[in-house]
Amino acid sequence: MFFLLLSTLLFLQSSADGSIKTEESYWTLKPNVLVVNVNVGEDVNVPLICGEAYEGENITWTRNDENLEAQGNRIVVTVEGWMGGNYSCFNSEGSYLNHTLVLAQWTFRKFIKNTPKKGYIDCSTNNYGGSFKCDWTWDANRNGHVAHIKATRPGGSNISCSLDSSRNITCLDHDYCPYAEEVERINLTIYFRSSFVVESYNTKFYIMDIVRPDMVPISRINKTSVEVKYPHSWSTPSSYFPLMFQVKEIRCRKHDNCDCSKPYSQEIFFTQSHQLPVTKGMTVCVRARDEFCNSSWGDWNQYKCTNRKNNKQRRRDLKSHIRLPKTGITVTSQCGAKRLAIPPMSTEFGHQIKRTT
Repeated sequence: MFFLLLSTLLFLQSSADGSIKTEESYWTLKPNVLVVNVNVGEDVNVPLICGEAYEGENITWTRNDENLEAQGNRIVVTVEGWMGGNYSCFNSEGSYLNHTLVLAQWTFRKFIKNTPKKGYIDCSTNNYGGSFKCDWTWDANRNGHVAHIKATRPGGSNISCSLDSSRNITCLDHDYCPYAEEVERINLTIYFRSSFVVESYNTKFYIMDIVRPDMVPISRINKTSVEVKYPHSWSTPSSYFPLMFQVKEIRCRKHDNCDCSKPYSQEIFFTQSHQLPVTKGMTVCVRARDEFCNSSWGDWNQYKCTNRKNNKQRRRDLKSHIRLPKTGITVTSQCGAKRLAIPPMSTEFGHQIKRTT
């Protein structure tokens, strides 16, 4: 009796460790789509059902439009390697009843590219409105598409996402409040499909971590100065969502890129609109980021001056600006900083504003 029991236990253990798995090897991605977790050299048995309403009927099946020998409302198919498929069921008259798409998921990362600075998926937003965009780059040897998008916050959330193109999506957190501290990160998972294989990519972030202001508008005031303003898409009021501007001047004869050289570069910090002296032959570059969060800088905008002014005088003008403290009622908000709840009563135009920490 002991040897019979021992043999039975060894048989069960052998079956559990064998090349065919059944339990906890597949899961539902969305209605009519099953994902099978497959490792190298493994086959997985997956039970399929045509529908509860078809019990006892004569049901036939196809896989990718090829007839299967298995019949009945419930069948078991074996996914060999990464060979998934589209399984459809029909009644005795040959009429279509239902289908199940079976996708094999592997652990490789082959569908989209990993970039040094952005990773696999890069998400950003140009304000604190609760919406954000994410993009990626397909591998040149893969022809795939997005199979499913899932965005949540722990404890429940209402986040909707839509596919803009084969390379980016737009999402909106309907419960997001820009005046309250973000307690939980957004958990975003995108499933990419190529043929019957699926790969999943995940990223987690706060809205305040991915804020990246749009390009700063620059307009000419007179022959010797320009004015910079907040981007039109930036959140308001500006007293609660202040921006930090980085300003530098460059001289690049062959290129218009603000990063083409770094002579005479200098950072200046101020709020709202501001006048900047400019020098003939020099290009003024300006970009912005949230003053209270260590998020990304926006893209450079530039203005090239064609009026004469001595470079030494230009640098003296930049250094002559006086940093003035902000005034107003403050409240503690995101990034652990103090944001102004009420704008200052007055601010002298043309003065820098000192960063508040």
